[in-house]
Amino acid sequence: MDNAMTPREQVRLDLATEVLRRFGQVRFVAHGSSMIPSIYPGDLLIARSTAIADVCPGQIILCSREGRFWTHRVTRKWREGERFIFATRGDALADEDPYLEEGQMLGRVTSIVRYGKPVQLPRINSLWTKLLRCGVRNSTSLTKALLRRHSLRMRLLGPSHELLTDPGTPFLECM
Repeated sequence: MDNAMTPREQVRLDLATEVLRRFGQVRFVAHGSSMIPSIYPGDLLIARSTAIADVCPGQIILCSREGRFWTHRVTRKWREGERFIFATRGDALADEDPYLEEGQMLGRVTSIVRYGKPVQLPRINSLWTKLLRCGVRNSTSLTKALLRRHSLRMRLLGPSHELLTDPGTPFLECM
C-alpha cells in the first residue's frame, strides 16, 4: 500500500500542526475506529497544546506519525536521556503502537463532542468504558455492533461535525 500523501493532505497536516503550536488548540473530526468506545468516527475532537511533562498515561493525545494525525491513548511514558518517549495504543487495538518521540506529540484531547453534545472525559475512563475497551479488543462482533449502533445514531441525530458549520465558530477542519 502506498502511504504517500497528496499535496492537499500534506498542507492540511502542516497547517493544523502550525495552528496547534501557535494558537494552542485545533478541532478536527475523528475518522477510523481504533479508539472506540471512547472516540467514534464522526466525533468532533478538540486538542490543546500540552507540555510534554504534563502528559500522563491514560490521557488521549494527538500526534503526527507517518504523515498523518493519530489520536491514541498514552499507555506508558518514560525518559531516555533528555527526551520523553511515549507508548500509545488505540482503545480497540490489542497491541501498542510503535514508540512515539516527544516531537511527534502535538497535544492532548481535552474535549469530545458526539451527536452534538459534549462527552465527559472522566466518563471515558469509567469502569463500564474500560470493560467495553477490553471487549472490543477481543471481539470483532462487539466492535461491529457498537459501530452499527453509532452509525444509526449518527443518521438519527446528525454528525458532530455539523457543529462546524456555525459561522460564529472559528475552526480548522482537518479531515
